[in-house]
Amino acid sequence: MKAFTKIMIALGVTMSAATVAQANPELVAADNYVTSKICVVAVEGSKTKLRRALKEAGLSPQFVAKNVSCNGKPIVEFVEEYGQNVASINEYMLNGEYSGQLISRL
Repeated sequence: MKAFTKIMIALGVTMSAATVAQANPELVAADNYVTSKICVVAVEGSKTKLRRALKEAGLSPQFVAKNVSCNGKPIVEFVEEYGQNVASINEYMLNGEYSGQLISRL
């Protein structure tokens, strides 16, 4: 009976780990365009890294929010769908005017 319990616990842990691994896909820039790199940095959720990337590119957060698309979606929607620290990143890009809703639904 102990062997069966151990097998079931191991199976449960394995299935849980597989679910967690699928929940956080790793995004990688498919090319060397500045905007592709900005999309990836924005999704990672670090405002500091995003500020640095925008400064290096010479772009403002507001310009990026209005003009950059990631995989065919506006960057704000892309961050909402795939990103971490969504509210903080989108508030930064929208100059504090992020309402927590998808832009396409406004």
